Amino acid sequence: MSDFESIDPQALSHVHGGWSAAMNNAIHHARDLGLRITSTTGGRHARHSYHYAGRAIDFAGSARAMRTFYREMSHTHPTELFYDPMGGIKHGRSIGAIGGHRNHVHVAY
Repeated sequence: MSDFESIDPQALSHVHGGWSAAMNNAIHHARDLGLRITSTTGGRHARHSYHYAGRAIDFAGSARAMRTFYREMSHTHPTELFYDPMGGIKHGRSIGAIGGHRNHVHVAY
């Protein structure tokens, strides 16, 4: 069973309609790069995190795969994209590294 198949279906019980098409594409692309999901709607995040709205996922794996994923996702117009070694994007603007995202790539749509 892959990491993606092991996501608890209840994790999205409050999200109407599930993941967006953009997020589904990100999930499949991450899997193709060998990345795994480390956080969806649960866990500890900033108070108003898109994770709690079912709009963000964190992906982890090799540094090379995370760099590739970050670069490629930056062209998909995400609401948020954070990976500290490379920086951060929020609402289409580069905001630099925000901390707490050194070992994973955070993507929100």
